[in-house]
Amino acid sequence: MRDFPIPFNEEARVQALQNVPGLVAGNEALFDSLCDATRKLLDCPIAHISVVEETHQWYKSVVGIELGEMPKEHSFCTHTIMSNAEMVVPDLSADPRFVRHPMVAEGGPQARFYAGVPLVLSSGFRFGSLCALDLVAHEPPSEDKLEVLRALGRAVVAALEKAPALPAQTPAGQTGPENFVTLVGHELRTPLTVILGGLKLLEFRLKDAVNRELTVSSRRSSEHLAKLVESILTFSDASTGELTLNERPVSVAQLLEGVVDTHSLSTERASRALSVHNAIPVTSIMIDEDHIQLALTALMLNSLSHGAGDISVGARLTEEGEIEMRITDEGTLDDHVALAELYRPFVTGGAIDTRGTGGGLGLGLPLTRKLVELHGGVFEIDAQPERTSAVIRLPWWRAKDVPDA
Repeated sequence: MRDFPIPFNEEARVQALQNVPGLVAGNEALFDSLCDATRKLLDCPIAHISVVEETHQWYKSVVGIELGEMPKEHSFCTHTIMSNAEMVVPDLSADPRFVRHPMVAEGGPQARFYAGVPLVLSSGFRFGSLCALDLVAHEPPSEDKLEVLRALGRAVVAALEKAPALPAQTPAGQTGPENFVTLVGHELRTPLTVILGGLKLLEFRLKDAVNRELTVSSRRSSEHLAKLVESILTFSDASTGELTLNERPVSVAQLLEGVVDTHSLSTERASRALSVHNAIPVTSIMIDEDHIQLALTALMLNSLSHGAGDISVGARLTEEGEIEMRITDEGTLDDHVALAELYRPFVTGGAIDTRGTGGGLGLGLPLTRKLVELHGGVFEIDAQPERTSAVIRLPWWRAKDVPDA
C-alpha cells in the first residue's frame, strides 16, 4: 500500500523538470551556499535541495549529512510539493503521516524537525524543495524566517533557470486527456447552469407525482455535481493541470449515506437494491470531501451503467489500518479484459461479459485514480467470478487522531 500523495499533474510535472537546463546531478558552490544559508536560518544541522522525480528523489545539494538517491515513499519532500505553501513539521514523530517513516522511527536517524518550501518553476510546476532538518523538535519558525526561506527557494529556481527553459512537453504516449482541465474543465459550468434551470422549471410545472419525483432527483444530482465542479475548480490551476487538496475532518457515515441518497432513485428505477455498510470505527477521516465524493459518484455511475444486480457501498479499516471504501455489484468481467486499460482515459474496457461498454467517455475510473492518488491512496478494480468491486484505499494516517466532523 502506497502512503504518499501523487500530484494530479504528475506526468506533465515530471516532463517539465526534465526540461530545466540547470537541473543536472552534480553540486555547484552556489547551491551549497543556499543550503548552508537555509541551515543557519532555521538553526538546523542539515539542509538540502531535493528533486522529486517520478519514482525517486535525488539532491542537487546537501549540507550536514550524506544522502543518496531515495525512493519517493521515503521522501518528506513528496508531501511538500503538493502545494505552493511551505511545509513545517515541528515534530515528525507526532505527525501521523511520518511516525512510521524510516528516517523518523526507531532504528533510523530519528529525524524530528522539518521545514521546507516547494521549488516552483516559472512555468508553475513544482519539482522539489529547499528544506532544513534536525534530529530534535523545534518550535515553528517565525513568519519573518519563513519569508526568508521562501526567498531562498526563489533564488534556487532562478539559478536553475538561468538558461531559457524549454516549454513543458506532453509525455510520450500521452495526448493530454489526463489533464484536469480536459477531465473536468471550466466548460462544465455553462451546460450545468442550463440543465439546472430547465429542471427547476420542470419541477415547478409538473403535476404528475412520478415525473415530479424524477425531476426533483435529477435537480438534486445536478446541484450536487455543480457544487463539486465549483469546489474542485477553486483548487485547480488550469495553466499546469495541478489540483490541490482542501482537507478537513469528514464523517464517513455521512459521506457514504450522501452517495446512497443521491443514487437511490436511480437504483430503484432499475430494480436494483442499494445498501450501505460502514464498519469504520472512527467518526471522521481527514480528506478533501468534494474529491472523494466525486470519486465515489463516478464509481456509482459506473456500476449503474455497466454493472448488474444489487449494489453495496461499504467502508472498513484493513488489518494494516488503511481506510477501504468499496462499491460492489454482481457484474463480472470477461477473463480477457486488461484491467490496466480501464484506468486510462477514453477506454471503456473492451470485451466485457455482464458489464456493458455502451456510453460514456471512459473518464470516471482514471479521474477516480488520480483523485485517490492525490490523497496518497490506491484505486483498483477487484474482479471476482461472481462480483466486481471498485476499491479505494487511503493511508492509515488519514484516520489517525482526526477530530470529529
